[in-house]
Amino acid sequence: MILTITANPSVDISYNLDKLNINTVNRTDDVHKDAGGKGIHVSYVLHELGEDPLNTGFIGGKLGEFIEERLNEKEVKSDFVKIDSETRNCINIIHEGNNTEILEKGPTIIQKDKDEFFNKLEKIKNKLSAITISGSLPNGLDFDFYEKIIEFSKKNKIIIGVDTSGSTLEKVINADIKPDLIKPNVEELKQVIKDDNIKSDLEVKEIFKKNPFKEIKYIIASMGKDGALFKAKDKFYRARVPKIDAVNAVGSGDSSLAGAIFALVAKKSDEEIIKTSMNCGLLNAMEIEIAHIDINKFDEYYNKIQVEEI
Repeated sequence: MILTITANPSVDISYNLDKLNINTVNRTDDVHKDAGGKGIHVSYVLHELGEDPLNTGFIGGKLGEFIEERLNEKEVKSDFVKIDSETRNCINIIHEGNNTEILEKGPTIIQKDKDEFFNKLEKIKNKLSAITISGSLPNGLDFDFYEKIIEFSKKNKIIIGVDTSGSTLEKVINADIKPDLIKPNVEELKQVIKDDNIKSDLEVKEIFKKNPFKEIKYIIASMGKDGALFKAKDKFYRARVPKIDAVNAVGSGDSSLAGAIFALVAKKSDEEIIKTSMNCGLLNAMEIEIAHIDINKFDEYYNKIQVEEI
């Protein structure tokens, strides 16, 4: 079983507008509400790939209840820690080929909530083949929350993938115990190494060959529509994706992580891991619904993805 952790889940609300008018009223009947948060997005795509993932994290209030109900409707399992504070909303306005997001900070997690989380984790450890940790940390949690999950995973020989950004990403990369997989985009990578002058694939390769990246088995450095650079143990690859008419790219990074973890658990080859990861991100961008892939198109676009060793 793959466990997807979303410490700060949300109710995702998407508004589709022909045009976003500033400082006035905007009306639409094209509204979509769903359970959201990066780990939940990962679970949706894993489910569509044929896995049976389990969601966990922290939820509270009526919005937390909505998240559980929505996951049940989609037949995706969950076992969240119930907190006293209300879960957050996150709003995505799709307009004129753009995505404008408004993200609430979220609730505050207290010590008893954190203790309950790790008690749940301990009880299911023998059932887990992989864990993903995705997204931001709510108030009350700091890097030691991620650090303990990574240590737990390595101790119990469970594959662990992390998708985060900013100072948390930097701490993950520089920690003594590192995850099996990280998924920064190239801009986040530049921020971590404090170098804005990375220009070529070979420069990224040289960075990945050295500490602190050397000890991380798998790295996906996303480049959006231009594909990605991959580190797979001691080998390095460039992935290129076909041009598509993108509808909504929100959730593509989460979909890419889902594809990579799915293929890792299935013990696929480097090329298959890369192509599965890229394909899931690509298919998500073709759909209006966040974290959704049309599995019927999987083989068609999988075969169009180019992977070369560098």
